[in-house]
Amino acid sequence: MLKNDNSMIEIENLEKIYRNDSVETPALQGVSFKIVPGEFVSIMGPSGSGKSTLMHIMCSLDRPSSGIYKFEGKNIDNFNDDELARMRNKKMGFVFQSYNLLSRTTVFDNVRLPLVYTGFSKEKEYEMVKQALESVGILHRSSHFPNQLSGGEQQKTAIARAIVNHPSVIFADEPTGNLDSKSGQQIMNIFQTLNNQGHTIILVTHEKYTAEMAKRIISLKDGMIVSDELVNLRHYAKDGLMK
Repeated sequence: MLKNDNSMIEIENLEKIYRNDSVETPALQGVSFKIVPGEFVSIMGPSGSGKSTLMHIMCSLDRPSSGIYKFEGKNIDNFNDDELARMRNKKMGFVFQSYNLLSRTTVFDNVRLPLVYTGFSKEKEYEMVKQALESVGILHRSSHFPNQLSGGEQQKTAIARAIVNHPSVIFADEPTGNLDSKSGQQIMNIFQTLNNQGHTIILVTHEKYTAEMAKRIISLKDGMIVSDELVNLRHYAKDGLMK
């Protein structure tokens, strides 16, 4: 489908089986695909389709039962827990349905959290946080606490936190699930803008209208890929990713 072979993520014959005593429950069954830098991919499927399991594996929060997962050309199986933690901090940004903000910490310091162990100067950290907050339009709320924000503003804060460290990829797990339609649209517009600026985005959703705002949709059912389709094809033609 894509002619660019410089894959950021390579998934090959991935399987995940959960075991409880003698009962085995397959969550992923032979999943394979590649994602190249600059893509905006939605992983879509109903509850129980395996999309959350797949997201957890791609975020290196879980390991597959079998198969291969390579991130930027490196097999994740070869990483220990400390190496995975460093990779998540430096290479990956995360946005969750429930925001996962620290309630007693200001917007500014919530966004600053991924920079705590990076060794940047205070001045550099300030500029990076300011830039991230400006990019999602919430700099004016930087001194507020999460409980003083609307749901949409909390999610914008979470996105700013996800991009502050300039990660290779942004993972978003049902990022509009707790929002009204207007706020959800604003959040998806931000993701589209970030993608247009070059950010790679992988979004998990069960909502068709949310998925269709991406450029590519991978649909799962019963732990298997049932379709992998490009949408908004003009973007891929412009970026030179089409065959």
